[in-house]
Amino acid sequence: MISYLIILSLISDPSIYFVGNSYTMSGGGIYNHVKEIYDSVESDTLCVGYHATGGATFQIHWNNPTLREELESGDWDTIVFQEQSCMPVISPDLTYTYGDSLALLTAASGSQPAFFMTWARKKDPLMLEGLRLGYSRMGFVHASPVAPCGVAFDLLRVHHPEIDPYSSDGAHPSVHGTYIAACVIALTIYDVDISSGTVWQPAGISVEEGEIIRSSAVSACSLYQQPGIAEVR
Repeated sequence: MISYLIILSLISDPSIYFVGNSYTMSGGGIYNHVKEIYDSVESDTLCVGYHATGGATFQIHWNNPTLREELESGDWDTIVFQEQSCMPVISPDLTYTYGDSLALLTAASGSQPAFFMTWARKKDPLMLEGLRLGYSRMGFVHASPVAPCGVAFDLLRVHHPEIDPYSSDGAHPSVHGTYIAACVIALTIYDVDISSGTVWQPAGISVEEGEIIRSSAVSACSLYQQPGIAEVR
């Protein structure tokens, strides 16, 4: 288990805590990218923390008493949950059972739960539909924001195949994938102006690629609509 906390500013500054697995930790940490994006545009400082274990599911997270204690602390404005990459597709009932438990505990402690929709495997783009339905159901039931990172990956796949958001294993994100996911999260949670001329982007991404990635993130957030209950049952 890896558990990490950064406190970089006053308590009045916004704070966000990520609960996930290797997808959350990839590329130097999506949480670090979100912080860099936020701090480059906003006047205050984003406080960031995370708890992540490779391959972890919502069930594994729920059964971790150290994590539950963190969620019960109420120290974080927002808690972002990322399920194991296949679970919403192959075992949605387990995703809902333990995702509901995590979200309810978070809300009861005064924090806002949010969800990080992951992406389809590179060789299985149809997987996105199951992910979209699973995370949309979680967002609907808990009146929580859903960051449609999987939708953003698919937009790059279809419209900008020259930019590969995947690492060599076809599952984890490349630096481009980590960046677009972070842009989507920053936009979903904080409505950060990622079109700003001061917005941060990581080394290894060209100016032109950065513009395409940020534009695709905006499009993904615009295209994704929270469904009604009939669509997520």
